[in-house]
Amino acid sequence: MANLTKSVEEFFLSIFKITVLFIMGLALMSILVLIAIGINQYFQSSKEPIPAQKAPNNKYIEKEIKIDDLKQFLIEQEKNRNRQNEFDQSSARQKTSLLFLEDAAKLYNCSINFAEKSETPIQETQEPELQKVEELRDYIARTANGVLNGEEWVKAMVDFTCTALSDISIIEMKKEGKIKRVFYPILNFHMNAWEIMQEEKIRVQKAKIEFEQREYNRVASERASEELRVAKAKAFAINCLVAAAGAFGLFMILALYLLGAKIENNLRAINYSIRANILAQSQLNAHQQQSPDIYKTE
Repeated sequence: MANLTKSVEEFFLSIFKITVLFIMGLALMSILVLIAIGINQYFQSSKEPIPAQKAPNNKYIEKEIKIDDLKQFLIEQEKNRNRQNEFDQSSARQKTSLLFLEDAAKLYNCSINFAEKSETPIQETQEPELQKVEELRDYIARTANGVLNGEEWVKAMVDFTCTALSDISIIEMKKEGKIKRVFYPILNFHMNAWEIMQEEKIRVQKAKIEFEQREYNRVASERASEELRVAKAKAFAINCLVAAAGAFGLFMILALYLLGAKIENNLRAINYSIRANILAQSQLNAHQQQSPDIYKTE
């Protein structure tokens, strides 16, 4: 019965030791894997995002206001004479200002030259020539205060108007009676074309600014995401190293347990051996006492 109990005990102890050895093996493998992952994650560095791209080279192409377009505009204006194209002369200032005065004088001279070349009779009015120039200057000054207009528009408008008034085909159209109003329709045509060009220019510049701003935000976002990823990697690396330390502690505890179990087995074997020797010696002594003559020497 004692031998059976001992055999069962040793069987279960063997199973338990095998399980402990298996766990120790897993702990050892976990230590190596966790240390490798921890080192790899700890030394992660943020990757620099793709640099911000410059806006596509969609430069605004400066368009030219063409005389041919003006001719078509003048013809259409003549077909719709009910539209009011001239400015309200009653709002002209009486006080002469130097702002755009030179431009107004140039326009006035161009209109006089056009009238002479197109054989258009000049209406005689009570207003002196200086007053007409001042009215024209006031019109230019008020129009130049627009959002898209300015001094640059005034210079371009004066050059375009004088060029148009000296154009032979327009002079011929005026002589043939195809068009009646010329001067202020030219000013209106140039102003409308100029505003369209400026709006397109602003749209291109705005698109460029928005593109570059999106690129700047993208780079900042990617850089922040990389920094966050690296921070998470380092935190994960520390957790792996802590887990590796825990696995190492478990490994050492199980190793000490196996060492203690080995010592206990050795002590038990020594105990069994001592008890067996004592039992054998007792039996031998008892046998000697029962048959003393057998062990006598001659």
